[in-house]
Amino acid sequence: MVCPTTSPGGRGGVVTRSLVSDQGRVDDMLDMLRDIREHLRIGWSVFSRDRDLQKVVAYDLIIMGEAATKVSKQTQRSNPSVPWTHLATYRNELIHEYGGLDLKDTWEFVQKELRGIERKLARVRINPGDNRR
Repeated sequence: MVCPTTSPGGRGGVVTRSLVSDQGRVDDMLDMLRDIREHLRIGWSVFSRDRDLQKVVAYDLIIMGEAATKVSKQTQRSNPSVPWTHLATYRNELIHEYGGLDLKDTWEFVQKELRGIERKLARVRINPGDNRR
């Protein structure tokens, strides 16, 4: 995360913050899941025609997958029921398949898998010191 700051000499500068906690990332993922679920309450027929909604859902899935890649390996190992790698792979597919969002696949993924992933994320336990990569 980058935030503006003032350098000691009074000039503007940038400070990079890299210490977002694993719990913060899991909380972000849960927020994305809830947002996706809320967006898709409208049903397939609207989702399949609404390009803006498709982009919003794809973006939320990308952010969720990115957060999964940033959770420490120790936390991932401590919570093997969460499909960390699957979320990261899905994120990569969304990003690297330019113009190739498979609507049916995305809809099925959301409908069939997100509730289970949400339940697993809600049970994630983070041990002290698990934020090390």
